[in-house]
Amino acid sequence: MLVMILAAGLGLRMRPLTLLRAKPVLPVLNRPLLHWTIERLAAQGFADVVVNLHHLPRSVTVALGDGSALGVRIRYARETKVLGTAGGPRAVRDVFGDEAFLLVNGDVLFDFDLRDLVARHRGSGAAATLALRRNPDVRRYGAVVTDRSGRVRSLAGRPRPARGTPSLFTGVHVMEPTLLDRLPPGPASAVDDLYAPFVDEGGLVRGVRVGGTWYDLGRPRLYLDAQLRLVPGRGRDRSLVEPSARVGSGALLRRAVVGASAEVGSGARVERAVLWEGARVETGATVEDAILVTGAVVRRGEAARGVAVLPERMARGRDDVGGPVERRGDMAWVAIR
Repeated sequence: MLVMILAAGLGLRMRPLTLLRAKPVLPVLNRPLLHWTIERLAAQGFADVVVNLHHLPRSVTVALGDGSALGVRIRYARETKVLGTAGGPRAVRDVFGDEAFLLVNGDVLFDFDLRDLVARHRGSGAAATLALRRNPDVRRYGAVVTDRSGRVRSLAGRPRPARGTPSLFTGVHVMEPTLLDRLPPGPASAVDDLYAPFVDEGGLVRGVRVGGTWYDLGRPRLYLDAQLRLVPGRGRDRSLVEPSARVGSGALLRRAVVGASAEVGSGARVERAVLWEGARVETGATVEDAILVTGAVVRRGEAARGVAVLPERMARGRDDVGGPVERRGDMAWVAIR
């Protein structure tokens, strides 16, 4: 079965991090996010992948290549403008032929059973099957409401509110390509422009509750918190440090992710933080609840708390960096949201 990964979005909610790289290849536990997704696909027998591109496309192609190192074959579909979660697949409709395909958002981290999802779709007669989870916050994640048989009745209140089991849509779904034929070419949303009208007409879209872990990495706060929960080991002092990183004597690392060639100076304290490759924390500095991107420096004696730190030139002249900005010399500190 062919898989399409949606990686073309602008990543506006993830700024300032997406000023440097496309959201689907931001480092997660010191690897591009899509490495985790694609290895999960390969391990379950999905080896043919299409990835759409728009924002900072080279950051994606450099991270993924042709897919061979990850056990898959990758083809790229470039979009001159962002086409959305349904418009992107619609633009490559011919690639899918007559076979159902798996559609995956590029900004989620998950480990559930995709083969079971596909098998349940194939036996259902549905035009699409959505992977669902318990919805922890219907104000943040619009509820998908299903009836007892699993039939979708409402998606974030569309086509109308319905009674039933409210779930969270994980951004992973199986779709019959003929459903895309309902759409004209151009931008379109899978929920608003495809599924909701189809359900309104009586079409069958099913929801399947899935187990395993799932993390939404759509905002810097979620990106940071997810990694800190995933740091291997036990205890509050656990950290993940790449072998090429340098940690000075007396430095304290506590629930931190430290990337390749990053530096933590003597006596520095790094707690609940993610340091990308090449980031630097100087002697005696403090970093808490923070993200330092490549090229970021927290100077000797400074205390960076609740911020993303990046070279100031990357934020210069912009009013869309994602949060309040404090400029400190050649660095910009952006409040994490």
